Amino acid sequence: MKLLLVADKDTTRDILSSHLQPCGFDVIHYRHPIKAMDNIEEIEPDVVVFSAEDFPRHWKPFIKLLRETRTKGQTAFVLLTGESFSYDEAAKATHLEVHGVIRETLDDRSELRKLDDIITRYGALRDGRGDLRYVPDDADNVEFLITHPTTYRLITGTLYDLSPAGAAFVPDDPKASIDIPAGVTIAHCSLMLDDLRLSLACKVIRNSGRMALRFVNTTDDVERAIIDYIHGRAERELALILHDR
Repeated sequence: MKLLLVADKDTTRDILSSHLQPCGFDVIHYRHPIKAMDNIEEIEPDVVVFSAEDFPRHWKPFIKLLRETRTKGQTAFVLLTGESFSYDEAAKATHLEVHGVIRETLDDRSELRKLDDIITRYGALRDGRGDLRYVPDDADNVEFLITHPTTYRLITGTLYDLSPAGAAFVPDDPKASIDIPAGVTIAHCSLMLDDLRLSLACKVIRNSGRMALRFVNTTDDVERAIIDYIHGRAERELALILHDR
């Protein structure tokens, strides 16, 4: 897999290389955006990480050129931003379908985790379920709860990741669900995506306090709703940026 980095600083390259090479990424670094633009078609990157802080005038023509040869599904585009990234720039990023925005301070581990989540969300990294793994964060209004299959107790908790095929869920009170063994189907589960409530059945794949769940007998409409929500991630993230500025 290829990650094209367009940034002036060698430290940015070094941090990304150290973090992503163990995941199978070849980090290709350009300090000059025009030269990178000349080679987009040849490189065919899976991910582009572009420093809007280093090159504030170049990221918009760059992504426009990228989309002439690489679709949004083929190449994720992530902006590195600093304090100078304005409200207007965030609005333009939304319009141009940037996949995500992270702070340029990649020495902060939380920003690297956010980058991992963006890359995972758009298909360059995958988890054991064999699906795109979506990690909710502050831009999301997501809730998940299950009904215990024998006691019928309502169990609330935190949804750690979501895909069209399943989820990872940590109950608020692990004791309430620890007796649900792997292989059991939980017939009554509820997934809330913003204002949309979806009814699901889940098979327990693993339960060690953190539950790995696979959705069963999912309708096409439910699967499509989950996929649409995942694909709307960049818009929600940028809307949060606009709201905060």
